[in-house]
Amino acid sequence: MNPKHQPFPDEEAINRLLSRRYRDTSPEFEQRWIDLKRELRQHSPGGSTWFPSRQWAGWLGMLGAIAAIAFVVHTSRTPVPTTAADMDLSPQLTELLAMDQLLSQATPLLDAENRAALLNLPANR
Repeated sequence: MNPKHQPFPDEEAINRLLSRRYRDTSPEFEQRWIDLKRELRQHSPGGSTWFPSRQWAGWLGMLGAIAAIAFVVHTSRTPVPTTAADMDLSPQLTELLAMDQLLSQATPLLDAENRAALLNLPANR
């Protein structure tokens, strides 16, 4: 299907290519590469950054923890409306909540096991 299909090189050709010191590079490139390596060795590692690179993770973690603490403290200070009077609700919903609160104090007519059994009965059509 592919007219430009070339056979895979044998082991000896691969070993010969891998054993060459310079792989198809020019002498000018090799000289620039040697000069660059020499220049990089002369410079000291690291840098003159404000934060060393290893400490960035620590600083970011600490800032995240401070932000999380500030968020929790801020949200805990805002009061949550607990009664229907504190919330701006419709009169029907206020009446429903009052009935629910009143009925929650009543004694159930069935024990929990029978109530669960009745709730799981299939509906007849």
